[in-house]
Amino acid sequence: MQGLSFKVQKPISSGSPNRMDIACFVGLVDVRKDAVRDDVNHWLYEQSWLNPEQDYKAPYLRTATYHRDSANELLDVPVPIESWERFNQLYAWQQRKVGENLVAACYLGMAVRSFFAQGGRKCYVVRVANPLPFMTEETERSALIKKLVPGFPSAVSSIPSDRTSWSGVGHLLGLPDVSMLCLPDLPDLVHAEPAEVDSQIVKVDESPEQFVKCSDPVARPLPDSFLETLPAPTSDDNGYQLWCDVIHEIASFISVYRRDVQLIASLPLPDKSSTTSSSLQQIMHQQSWFNGTLDNDKSIASAFVQLCYPWLKTAGSTLLPQTLEPPDGSLCGMLARNALTRGAYRSVTGMNQIDIQALFPALSQENIYSNNVRTNTGELTATPLIDRITLFGITLDGISVLSDVTTSNSISYRPANINRIFSMMIRVARLAGEEYVFENNGDILWAKISQHLNGVLRVLFELGALRGKQAEEAYFVRCDRSTMTQQDIDSGRVIAQIQFAPAASIESIDVLLTMNKGGSVSLDVIGLEQAVA
Repeated sequence: MQGLSFKVQKPISSGSPNRMDIACFVGLVDVRKDAVRDDVNHWLYEQSWLNPEQDYKAPYLRTATYHRDSANELLDVPVPIESWERFNQLYAWQQRKVGENLVAACYLGMAVRSFFAQGGRKCYVVRVANPLPFMTEETERSALIKKLVPGFPSAVSSIPSDRTSWSGVGHLLGLPDVSMLCLPDLPDLVHAEPAEVDSQIVKVDESPEQFVKCSDPVARPLPDSFLETLPAPTSDDNGYQLWCDVIHEIASFISVYRRDVQLIASLPLPDKSSTTSSSLQQIMHQQSWFNGTLDNDKSIASAFVQLCYPWLKTAGSTLLPQTLEPPDGSLCGMLARNALTRGAYRSVTGMNQIDIQALFPALSQENIYSNNVRTNTGELTATPLIDRITLFGITLDGISVLSDVTTSNSISYRPANINRIFSMMIRVARLAGEEYVFENNGDILWAKISQHLNGVLRVLFELGALRGKQAEEAYFVRCDRSTMTQQDIDSGRVIAQIQFAPAASIESIDVLLTMNKGGSVSLDVIGLEQAVA
């Protein structure tokens, strides 16, 4: 032993329901058996998930009401993480088995790393199982989807009144400070069956040095990492349909119980053998992703869903197959930094990032903006990718977000920053309700609620989140007898009416220069609705 080191672990701070920068990652990762986690155990005890340990149990310490034996392994319980270093201490994120003597990182671990690398400050990790080996049968992968989304393929089975039902994404019901939900392993769980991959590391034959003719061909050098030769997970038509079904059920769950949460989901990479290899628009059109609302079983059109694409090469993705990682972790980190430094009501388009090195696949202008899709019967008008998907792309300032959008069919709710303003107002209204829940229902209470809501909206207006020259043009709050019936008043129900005009930001304007045969140049400008939603 060469020295003695001390590790001081600060206690876990309590979260604020007003924060808009906290993400929840639900997925697959192993746990370190020897990790020091007194702070985590104490937090789990305070949340009634874990009984106190025998060696420090005292008469005044109650047993946890909802104790789970799995909490001892940090399994299926939310764990607050405030730094990448702390995550690394608790979880063995780089122990996914690829071959007999080869391991790789897990997607949840890389997503959390990217979250903190892009500026995130706090997240929760819900570990539902250990990562599956690289070559795993479809039945095993399908079983893990049910752990991520309890009740799947039906509706999410977690309900607010029964904490014993909280599992996987259902833990959102007990995390009021979470504003983003992310499932980094989902694209890997819906991938098409890969071809057999030789996981044996190739050894270079050693031979004596000698001079050779310059004209002789030179063998291609081996990649720096064997993981670079392994294919990233890709999906065929069936995989995309399964992925869409999962997204639909999660979005439906959020729309009912947590309307202040945004689902950040990565699009799976297309498989070369399927129709998706030619265009993601084809699969979006064929599977009716954006037809109707969530009332349609096949639709994922919702203001609560934000899809992102393409996949990324980052400083840490060298530990993943094909050195690629889904973009959801990086997007969550950028959204968190945006909320902390500029305000959640602002768009993240054009925001600087510090970790992304390359994109895959490279998207052409036609891929991004085209509103035509080829089918067996010809071309049809379809949704451009940039209109419904948050895209990363190359700009003059490097790689950044090109569009900050949701999948909603409504133009009003499609900019993601608009939905984040609604989420902030939902949180404010919820906190006001909790503060005044025991007040007498009458004029004094209604005046307090109106004053509280007006104060918050005034701050948003002064920050530029609302549109209007005067405050009266930007928002309106009413809470009096005109917003309630006598039956509402007698039942103790308070109804406040809020109207506000969010300030939508123009993410980009496309200018087209057309040169005619005579040499004259005509200029066309594509408006906001056509270029960027």
